[in-house]
Amino acid sequence: MISYSRWMAARFNVASVEVDPSWEGAMDPRIILVNPSRKKNVGFSFIVPRWLVVLAEATPRKFGDPVLIDETIQSFDPAMVRPGDVVGIGINTMNCLSGYAAMREAKLRGATVVVGGVHATIVPEEALEFGADAVVTGNGDIIWQKVLEDAFRNKLQKVYHGGRVSGDELLPGRWDLLDTYRYMCPSVQTTAGCPENCTFCSVWVTEGRKPRQRSTDRIIAEVNELSRLGFRVIILADDNFNPATQGRIARETNRTVRKMLEQNREERLRFFESYDRGVAVKPAAFTQMTSEIVSDPEYLKASHDLVGVRAALIGVESFTDDGLKDVRKTWNKKGEEMLETIQAIEAAGISVLASIIFGLPSDTLETASTMREFAARSGATAAQFTLYSPFLGTVDTSEMLRDRKMRATNRPLAEYQPRSPIQILGDPDYRFWLDEKLPRVVTIHPTMSSDEILQEIGKSWDSFYSFFSTAKRAWLKQWSLKQKICFFLLEQGFRKFYGGYGISADSVSDKQLSRIARSSLKVAIEFYNRFFRRKEAKRLSTQTSSAGLFSHEAKPSLRQE
Repeated sequence: MISYSRWMAARFNVASVEVDPSWEGAMDPRIILVNPSRKKNVGFSFIVPRWLVVLAEATPRKFGDPVLIDETIQSFDPAMVRPGDVVGIGINTMNCLSGYAAMREAKLRGATVVVGGVHATIVPEEALEFGADAVVTGNGDIIWQKVLEDAFRNKLQKVYHGGRVSGDELLPGRWDLLDTYRYMCPSVQTTAGCPENCTFCSVWVTEGRKPRQRSTDRIIAEVNELSRLGFRVIILADDNFNPATQGRIARETNRTVRKMLEQNREERLRFFESYDRGVAVKPAAFTQMTSEIVSDPEYLKASHDLVGVRAALIGVESFTDDGLKDVRKTWNKKGEEMLETIQAIEAAGISVLASIIFGLPSDTLETASTMREFAARSGATAAQFTLYSPFLGTVDTSEMLRDRKMRATNRPLAEYQPRSPIQILGDPDYRFWLDEKLPRVVTIHPTMSSDEILQEIGKSWDSFYSFFSTAKRAWLKQWSLKQKICFFLLEQGFRKFYGGYGISADSVSDKQLSRIARSSLKVAIEFYNRFFRRKEAKRLSTQTSSAGLFSHEAKPSLRQE
């Protein structure tokens, strides 16, 4: 840990500074990492913000253990900040205002503030405009050490480019620094990047289109650690769990890319085998897949049997041809084919969370009815109906912002061709994400009003999660009565927590919970922790002492070479 006297000497560019010996230790500069949240101090969260624990691992031990603040759990208290502390804040577009507020408070108390995250990667100049001492773009796994060293030497640069870290260099999390009993599910990354180029998504823009497989040994060690902590369910927080299935490879026209995807597929299947052998007590996994998983029976079976995937978000996006054209995802299944795809994944033992977007340029009130009908007939265990929204860094948003700028010139339409039929509100200088009174819908749709769009989304949630519909899905499951009751309660809880919005990191959602809903969810998580996780952790502790948790030879390979 850097001492207070050394920090003072670096701060004022002198050889040494004499300080009261009693100040040393108590006054050492610290690293504080803050995950800002629009919903503050809820006291619990479903998903651990992975960047927080990864950056904690990236912090060299010589600087001491960083203090982790997740504002969904506990509000950031500026009084904890001392002069000389380094405060790292990770922001997304939807929680950047909360991040900038925390930054101002920290700087008022003499801290050096470094801002990173997806939003800072896309618009790094904005954080500097708001007063950040430095900005980190891209992945922070490697560059964070240099940032800290420069900060404590008073040689901080304005911008650091973390880039896209290779798979072998992607770090695990420091789970020992987090109160894991405040969370339902930890998140583990196995691969980064996505080979697709959907127009509504920024992942392929920031993380690239070449999949990067993370180190197998690091993944296995991290999952085993989480098993020891008693977690029975984990989130595999991959941009695309199946980036290279047989179907994806078959439609690739570039020979170089095709070869890369073929190699990635083999690498993924080898990883699945190693994971099966190396993880002693395999937790159930929830992840994000594309519908093309059904084009590759070996990949689908290995995901379930070897990795333990039991649920997956499938990006349906739209059931219509025009809707898929809107988002540059025409390779996706549609209509009855999508229903068959969902049913095939369910039949493989993987429950589907069908993710459907409403408010696309081609959507109408009629397609809303079609959306509800298909969702009801799909056989999906769960569904979410999300609002089509402009996220910075996406192709769609870039085109809408360009169109808005062109419209402001008052040039005749004959002189320029709008690229999107949807318009973003405001004049060219209006940064909607910085508006504290941001309306729910920040776009103008060509055929529907904002109220109509929100009403149709609300109807879809109400229809899919009605008492009768949920009970029917539970009854059709080949489960015990106890499991069916649990499923019914979980579905209703999902609707309360994410209804109208869709699943996301809790820190970026602005959906407000009622006091009763908040209290009920706190009780549910405490019940889960007390009667399941603690019991499981105790059992595993006993098992580990007699058998060892990191045995890689416990299970034979299930894949035939």
